[in-house]
Amino acid sequence: MGQGHTAQGFTLIELSIVLVIIGLIVGGILVGQDLIKAAEVRAQISQIEKFNQAVNTFRAKFNAIPGDMAVSTAQQFGFTVGASCAGAQGQRDGNGLIDGFPNYLLVQGGGETGLFWQDVSSPVAGNLIDGQFPNSGGPAINCSGVEFALNTTPGTTFLGDYFPVGKIGHGNFIYVYEVNGYNWYALSAVTVVSSSGALASNATIPVVQASNMDKKIDDGLPTTGAVQAMYDNSLGNPPMANAPNAATDSTTTCYNTTLNTYSLSSLANYGAGGNCALSFRFQ
Repeated sequence: MGQGHTAQGFTLIELSIVLVIIGLIVGGILVGQDLIKAAEVRAQISQIEKFNQAVNTFRAKFNAIPGDMAVSTAQQFGFTVGASCAGAQGQRDGNGLIDGFPNYLLVQGGGETGLFWQDVSSPVAGNLIDGQFPNSGGPAINCSGVEFALNTTPGTTFLGDYFPVGKIGHGNFIYVYEVNGYNWYALSAVTVVSSSGALASNATIPVVQASNMDKKIDDGLPTTGAVQAMYDNSLGNPPMANAPNAATDSTTTCYNTTLNTYSLSSLANYGAGGNCALSFRFQ
């Protein structure tokens, strides 16, 4: 008779080695994800810093803010003035504030808020930022009212043809506005600019990334300082809307109003939710 074979299992040492390997793999994945998120934050901060540098360079060269440059100055240097820009509010009035026209201070498709990106990316200015806006051959930006809508579907009126895509991802774009005497960049997931020029968007930045950007640039608090959790989501009049908030943290809030801190607690899944949008004051 042949000899039987005894089935052998894993020894404790072998099981320990397998568990260690699994732990290393899981740990590597988590560390990799953290590194990716950190890189996104750095890239977004760098993008805003480059815009600030471009505006300061523009101001030094032309003694004006992009978009707000007076009609006569724009004509003198050879910038595209824009149809019907007559020096009224939001129509290249040269007052140092970037306003939209005709009906909303937060219009992005026309007036100074739209002309901002056109001016700062113009070859006349020296192509101070990456890309050129508008860049698709679509309707020109003007001061006579907006006669086209922009949306997230690529085409001749694609959002990205008129203002930059945010480096943070998550569907975010960067647009400009003025409120309470300050110019701001806003970072939110724009969904549409209506035919009247008004903008609507969503808050999609993960809370932990929004908090990290605020801490690296400013005071780390969502409603004070040069970085604040506000954005345009209304298709309507200002003031800007605050990112989702409540008295206590939750999985749907960007920050809590009790402590004025970002929702990073266990109640908010430690800030994993895409609930934030940010505004960065011009520097």
